[in-house]
Amino acid sequence: MNEAFLKELKKIKFDSETEMSVVFKDVFCVGFSSPKIKKALWTCFKRCIYSSEKGDLKIDKDTFEPVEAREDYITVCMEVAKHNIGPFVKTHFSELSQVLDKLKASPEPKSKTTP
Repeated sequence: MNEAFLKELKKIKFDSETEMSVVFKDVFCVGFSSPKIKKALWTCFKRCIYSSEKGDLKIDKDTFEPVEAREDYITVCMEVAKHNIGPFVKTHFSELSQVLDKLKASPEPKSKTTP
């Protein structure tokens, strides 16, 4: 899961001037539109239980077919992703913060002007 998430995040372009709300929106959209992340989530789902009015069910391809279960799909995805990526996130954000700090500290490149 972690590897799929990071591979997809590489596609998001930002710099020290990018607003975090834009980054969060992009992360959300990449997370829910990526076939790689979806495949990794479904691999993780195999080890999960979904509690419904019918009781505790193993998650499979039919779990979110009933309309009432569809309401829970994004919540379940987020919880499973958080549980599987969570242990790595602290390191990811620490590294990212260091990179952003270096970007902020580096001098702006001088543009070449032609006479």
